[in-house]
Amino acid sequence: GKSLAFLESHFGKSAGYLFRAARGIDLREVRADRIRKSVGGERTYASDLTEEEAIYDAFERIIHIVWDRIERAGARGRTVTLKARYNDFQTVSRSRSLPHWVDGKAEFTTISRSLLDQILPLERGIRLLGLTLSSLEGAEEEAAPAMDLAEYGDQPELDF
Repeated sequence: GKSLAFLESHFGKSAGYLFRAARGIDLREVRADRIRKSVGGERTYASDLTEEEAIYDAFERIIHIVWDRIERAGARGRTVTLKARYNDFQTVSRSRSLPHWVDGKAEFTTISRSLLDQILPLERGIRLLGLTLSSLEGAEEEAAPAMDLAEYGDQPELDF
């Protein structure tokens, strides 16, 4: 850990925050009323997904987990975004916005699959897949960090 003086000389006013954050201390107020901007999740795979069958299987799990999270949050949104990171760490995203709220899991699944189809066939392996629902009811802007789906214990054993 660097000294507070070192951080102040390099980072100015944010030094105090960085000094505490590096030590697990966050003095910012917890705001339970903050408007959620998106609901989603992403998964990083231990070994690259290269076979389309493996990619579809992994993607179906993400659709299911993310829709479950959307339902638990009671969220309604109009934009579905797919994120994929290749094994060379290039990240691509595809999104589709509707004029209406996404109507249930069936429509969410159809849109999600159509976004995946836009990046197939693959020229290289996939390291990460994620889905996000945004343009949420009550939210003026988008973007909240997607949560890692590892908490679901969904370890991808996808060595075909």
